[in-house]
Amino acid sequence: MLPISLLDKKMRAVFHAINNDHATKYAMTNKASPSSSSPPKLLPFSCSSPSAGMAFRIPQSSLSLLLALLASFLAQVSNSEASPANTTDMYAFCSDKIQSCNASLYYSSNGLSTDEIASLYSVKLSQISNFTHQNKQDYLIQVPCSCQTVDGIKGYFYNTSYTILDGDTFYNVSSKKYNGQAYEEGDEQKIFNVNAVVTIYLMCGCIKNDDQEVVTYTVQPSDTLLTIASMLSSVMSNIQSLSRILNFNEDQNFILPGWVLFVPMELKGLPPPKKGKRNTHKWVIITAILSTVTFLSILTLIIIVKLRRSHQDSEEDPKIRSRSMTANKAASFQTQHLKKDGMDDLSAFGSERPIVFTLEEIEDATSDFAESKKIGEGGYGSVYFGVLVGGQEVAVKKMRSSKSKEFLAELKVLVKIHHINVVELLGYASGEDHLYLVYEYVQNGSLNDHLHDPLLKGHQPLSWTARTQIALDAAKGIEYIHDHTKARYVHRDIKTSNILLDEGLRAKVADFGLAKLVGRTNEEDLIATRLVGTPGYLPPESVKELQVTPKTDVFAFGVVLAELITGQRALTRDNNEPPKLKSLITVVNKIFREEDPESALEAVVDGNLRGSYPMEDVCKMAEIAEWCLSEDPANRPEMREVVQTISQIMTSSVEWEASLGGNSQVFSGLLGR
Repeated sequence: MLPISLLDKKMRAVFHAINNDHATKYAMTNKASPSSSSPPKLLPFSCSSPSAGMAFRIPQSSLSLLLALLASFLAQVSNSEASPANTTDMYAFCSDKIQSCNASLYYSSNGLSTDEIASLYSVKLSQISNFTHQNKQDYLIQVPCSCQTVDGIKGYFYNTSYTILDGDTFYNVSSKKYNGQAYEEGDEQKIFNVNAVVTIYLMCGCIKNDDQEVVTYTVQPSDTLLTIASMLSSVMSNIQSLSRILNFNEDQNFILPGWVLFVPMELKGLPPPKKGKRNTHKWVIITAILSTVTFLSILTLIIIVKLRRSHQDSEEDPKIRSRSMTANKAASFQTQHLKKDGMDDLSAFGSERPIVFTLEEIEDATSDFAESKKIGEGGYGSVYFGVLVGGQEVAVKKMRSSKSKEFLAELKVLVKIHHINVVELLGYASGEDHLYLVYEYVQNGSLNDHLHDPLLKGHQPLSWTARTQIALDAAKGIEYIHDHTKARYVHRDIKTSNILLDEGLRAKVADFGLAKLVGRTNEEDLIATRLVGTPGYLPPESVKELQVTPKTDVFAFGVVLAELITGQRALTRDNNEPPKLKSLITVVNKIFREEDPESALEAVVDGNLRGSYPMEDVCKMAEIAEWCLSEDPANRPEMREVVQTISQIMTSSVEWEASLGGNSQVFSGLLGR
């Protein structure tokens, strides 16, 4: 193995040779068109089985992303032998210290709306923030960043999906849609079908500091390292430290448009420069004087107001007095139920506080909780459809005061979670004898209603591809709360009735009333004080030992997969012994004990699919279900492994669907239309 110093010299030589070619071509492009955008970058397309169709190729000179990763790796290895005194916990390559984090991708505007950007990056609108740069509207997109191995390279990536369009090329997809921040995965000669769904790997970075976040930034024309640092509340030395590609130049401030940099952004802004003691002393005196004057003024004003009100109490409008009493009662109720659980003025939420709605706003939105507005009911209370002032549709969960523990559990979790596959919490309200949680409205109801007797509930049966997409969406939502939040959560009640479908039949995980915070290691697993969850979805260790781990959710998700395949409920009446219940878990385990598992599986596939499904993909999905349902938690997969495997099944299923030649019954996501 070459010493780091020698390997570093070789990499410098390679970098300069390629960089000179890259810079020359970029300069020539600029001469031809001064306003041209960044040169094409590496774009990852990941399909499970190449087939005839549109071919995409990578320009040979577009190697800056790979060099950035390789350079960062070399420098990181080199730094590991240096004194740790000057080391900063910032990483572009995977570190054992940080497996996942929140990061941001800088998106340079190219005419897309925020809705289109959200769809392109598979994020919610709440994850996109406006950013003005060079007199144009750009965006910062917050994403979950995790350690992954892509094409043999271990680094931090965020994954999104992209559907190949007619006329797509590497240049227009990479530069016009993903700002050149995508990483090439696989063979550059790979061929893809139009309409194929492929995985895009976007590079990101992590930093072990809650006050900072790494921004993946593509250098734009007229940028300098100084202007980038100033714009993103960073310092040049930190950018140079994290963006190791800069270390390959004698002038570390040298950058070219199209280069991808990792910028550690101060979330609270850069700290102000320190001032001299004399100046500080002067301001202390001024502040003290102003504070004293302000205090005396406010005290005088309060006394005057009190005196005036004492003369007006008898003339006060009865309606106003009644409203004031209601508000005071609500405030008292809120204090009673929130403070006793350690939620003093919601300070536990920090900067992520939910919106507080008034009871009047909630009543107006739901027509005073009219029966016609009720869309769901459970042990916690009822759910109502509502429309806020401004036209936003919402779902309001009305919970009895005795359910304050579940209310607070859900509030604490959802206020910290922002993911396209998790139902968004908008805010809460409290009043009289109830507590209210206000969510985004998810139009198509629960997966349970679409799987079990769908026609009786006004739904068409789901196609195989729609079921696969739902499985992938739900898996991503669960993976997010396990691996991509600062605190690790276990949902504890994953089931088809807690997976909601939007108007496009995309899934969102809901109902976090039983969610629990757990440790990042197996040694920190939680022992529950009572058995919670839904029969038919509970793993053996939860029933026997009240043990709660992320593998609890994995087991329940295995049952959901089995329901998607068979259309059967988690628990059903046994036809042979009517008083007894038959578990779907038993059905799955029995399939894989048969001499011919494929035939046994085909015998229980949901009849609503009408034989329209790729048997190979159904078998793979069933294997994942069995894996998740392993009796020993140690033998179950992590949710990130489940996501990766279902992603491959999704790609294969879309290719199967495309081979049918556009059958409208399949492409609608529904059968029977």
